[in-house]
Amino acid sequence: MGDGAGDGEERVHIYDRLWWILDPINGYYVKGTYNYLTTAEVPSEHGLFDDVWQKQVPLKVSVFSFLRNRLPTKDNLLHMRIIDHDDTSCIGGCGSSETADHLLFRCDHFGMVWHRIYQWLGISFIAPAVARAHLHQFGHLAGLPRSTHSFLPVIWMASVWVIWKERNNMIFNRKNVDLNHLAGNVKLMSFSWLKANMPTFAFSYNDWWRHPLLCKGGFV
Repeated sequence: MGDGAGDGEERVHIYDRLWWILDPINGYYVKGTYNYLTTAEVPSEHGLFDDVWQKQVPLKVSVFSFLRNRLPTKDNLLHMRIIDHDDTSCIGGCGSSETADHLLFRCDHFGMVWHRIYQWLGISFIAPAVARAHLHQFGHLAGLPRSTHSFLPVIWMASVWVIWKERNNMIFNRKNVDLNHLAGNVKLMSFSWLKANMPTFAFSYNDWWRHPLLCKGGFV
């Protein structure tokens, strides 16, 4: 009796199995996933332009977001010999030197602003400490509908703008604002930008404050 295969053909047994694309040999492990998420390659310049140049955002904020490495942060001021090495500490009081990436994403003090924004959006993810990767991942959060990708970069730019303005307020005016108030400024600023520049954005500020993802077709 035949085995069911055609004349001259050999039966080939193929076994399906799951494999981890980041490490097909060793498979999934937590440390490898963490390293990938926190050291993701910098997105392409084309993708960066798409994320930064949002028509809902004021031009000066878009320029600020794109040129952040040229901001007058203390490391750049030191490089230009405007300040001494002893004056490079982050104004957030974390004890580290101030760079753009540190100030906006690594500082323990200003990082709490991001924490409040994540809570507001109801999201949780391992945030990269490099601006371009942070913007790319925040603006394209996995698991959220594509409808959210049009406004998450707006919230991101409102956040970095508020942090930068507060940094200057602490340095030049010797004042600091409560972190909850800063997070509130992000919510109000992003709402104002969307409301002014998106005719189809018909939600109230109360809706935006309570259910931001629902306002853009996402999940609460």
